[in-house]
Amino acid sequence: MNNNKSIIFALFLLFLSSLVAIYFRPLMIIDETRYISVAWEMYSSGDYLVPHLNAVPYDHKPPLLFWIIVGIWKIFGVNKIIVRFVPFLFASGVVIIGAKIYQLLWKDDKDGLELFSYVMVGMVVFDFYSTLLMFDVMLSFFVALAIYGGLKALLDDKLSSYLILTFAIGFGILAKSPVILAHLLPLYLFASFYSPKKVKISFYIKGLLAVIAGILIALIWAIPAAKAGGDEFAYGIFWGQYAGRAVNAFAHKRAFWWYLPWIPVILMPWIFYRGFWSGLKELLINRLDFGLKAILTWIVGTLIIFSIISGKQLGYIVPEFLAFGLLATRAISYAKKGNRAYVVASIFLLIGIALIIAPWFIKGYIRVFLDTKALIISGAILVIYALYLALYKFKSKKEIIRAISLGALLIIFALHYSINLYLKSQDLTNFSKVIASLENSGIKVAHFGKYHDQYHYIGRLKEPLIIVKNSKEIKEYIKNNPNGAIITYKSRDIKFNKNAILAVTKFRTKNALLVKAKEWNRLLK
Repeated sequence: MNNNKSIIFALFLLFLSSLVAIYFRPLMIIDETRYISVAWEMYSSGDYLVPHLNAVPYDHKPPLLFWIIVGIWKIFGVNKIIVRFVPFLFASGVVIIGAKIYQLLWKDDKDGLELFSYVMVGMVVFDFYSTLLMFDVMLSFFVALAIYGGLKALLDDKLSSYLILTFAIGFGILAKSPVILAHLLPLYLFASFYSPKKVKISFYIKGLLAVIAGILIALIWAIPAAKAGGDEFAYGIFWGQYAGRAVNAFAHKRAFWWYLPWIPVILMPWIFYRGFWSGLKELLINRLDFGLKAILTWIVGTLIIFSIISGKQLGYIVPEFLAFGLLATRAISYAKKGNRAYVVASIFLLIGIALIIAPWFIKGYIRVFLDTKALIISGAILVIYALYLALYKFKSKKEIIRAISLGALLIIFALHYSINLYLKSQDLTNFSKVIASLENSGIKVAHFGKYHDQYHYIGRLKEPLIIVKNSKEIKEYIKNNPNGAIITYKSRDIKFNKNAILAVTKFRTKNALLVKAKEWNRLLK
């Protein structure tokens, strides 16, 4: 019963984090705007088999997220609010399945089981990713489910456990790609290292069959989609994207050690909690049990795999946030003391003070719309929270862990509220509506350079933009569409002729301009 209360509390904090993000942050350029627009093209075209971006088959991601969004729109109507709770639902699933995994690994640790939900939602980076309409937290849910099924199969060898593994792998592939197998591989290959009993060859055979069955689930979509989408799309979904990232990344290519500095960030704020370190030390020295060996295998193995892969993004290892949460919980639970958190309080105090004094130090150095009042209020909240953590006499470890977990929500609030003016400036609504008005008038709009579908959902566009890549193609467009318009991007420092544009908006660190075609050559002053 106590564990159920802790899960409900944790999910409520995740829900509040999502509300904060939805209230302050428009759809994030470029990723969120792209993915919701691909879903919009699927919805408006009625083609649910092959995702499209600007009417071109989109092979970068499988369709599960798009299907979920379209399904929500079919039931509730087209809007962005409901679909932005999708990552919250999957994050909630990660917490619930994570508690099941904790129970499998340390079935006698009732206190740790109760603490787990607090520790997991106390991880600021996990909470932040849980507000993003992207694929990472959704994949994390299926990774968690697959690991639960795999560990359960190792312990009980029941068909139901292998079926859970099969289901999770199949839908995990549909969620993001076969990359789910990379998250599972270390625990599967090194089961004999951490297993509390001898691992039979049948476990590996049945596990392999579960993998094959999971792949077959994904192929139910992939094979007909490949036929419908054409050769280039087929190559992309079966090989191109994944081989490119693994061997020679076309984007996000980084050094082998790139993930290591992120580990303290992932563990924030628990890395500053003394109980985490004292408990971890005791566990490693005196109690390197089945559960701890399994979690270390998961963390170390996947970090090595993803470090070898050429392309690196923090989002690629979001499924391992659960492993770090399980490790932190076990360490904190095992610690003999822990009802004080002076270092954690100090860190939040420093962050709060930094926000309060920021307007007087960074105004001339960063190109962001500063809201002095918001920075001071955000900082003051964190200072008050830090003083509460430092001065209040908590009666138990559970009380202080629950109090610290609240800090993640406050950080999410401070992060969004302190830069709310900048976030508002990134809203593409008005700009997209002007594009839509041109479309409704029968005018085909051109886009200079690569287009990420950022205007299609927001403007409810139903026609593709014409992509122009050079001056020759621009001249040809202007010749055929003298009353048309061209979207381009310029530095904010560049002065332009206001009479030449139909609309302008902030776009990351640049300005997006909707330029009258006939005034293209007179755009710049």
